[in-house]
Amino acid sequence: MKRTTFAFLLTFIAASSFAADPPPKPWTSSIGAGLAITSGNTDTKNYNLAFATKYDPKTKFVFKADALYLRGDSNGETQVDKASADARGEYALSDRTFAFAEVSYLRDPFKGVNYLVAPLAGGGYRIIKSDVRNLTVDGALGVQMESNAGAGRSSGGAAKAGENFDWALSPTSKFTQKLTAIWKTNDFGDAFYHFDAGLTTAVASRLELKLAYVYDYKTKPPSIDIKKGDSAIFAALLFKF
Repeated sequence: MKRTTFAFLLTFIAASSFAADPPPKPWTSSIGAGLAITSGNTDTKNYNLAFATKYDPKTKFVFKADALYLRGDSNGETQVDKASADARGEYALSDRTFAFAEVSYLRDPFKGVNYLVAPLAGGGYRIIKSDVRNLTVDGALGVQMESNAGAGRSSGGAAKAGENFDWALSPTSKFTQKLTAIWKTNDFGDAFYHFDAGLTTAVASRLELKLAYVYDYKTKPPSIDIKKGDSAIFAALLFKF
């Protein structure tokens, strides 16, 4: 009788353990926003909207996409109005190498960029791969379609190099960093560089607070009156689902 009871308890504990750890969902997404308003000598309003999604069925294929919108107004005059988005599919060729195809989008009127779209395909290598830290580098070729204020539309070949790093500082905090460069193949002196870094920490089971820094640099803006580089620091509250 004791052996039967003991076996029953072991079976119940094992079943409870499996029930407590359901398989991870292939889709993970987050949406967030941040807002800052000041008044007095200067009235300012800054806000940001962010979205990210990832599909990882724990096979060789991974899809991920993200989008960011930044807007800033000072005394009724718009100072920042930037939108960017990326979508990418990766296929693992080995434990550390992968092939990918992606498309990126940028709209930044203050840089004279009505739109910049770059569909590309290439490969990459995972220099560091672990549950705590990951570092990847990649390269790709494709095309770039651009519309600039005053300069009109243009299109042609494009080459890209990129680097991504993430570090799980703790079970609830994570640091991420990304650096990319896109060159026009008919003029490598005409390039667009992007850098971003962010620190995310959980504040509740489905809520995260993110502090981020973004820097964009265009070597040949459409006008000499336009600065080549601009940066932004922002905070956002993210809802995970």
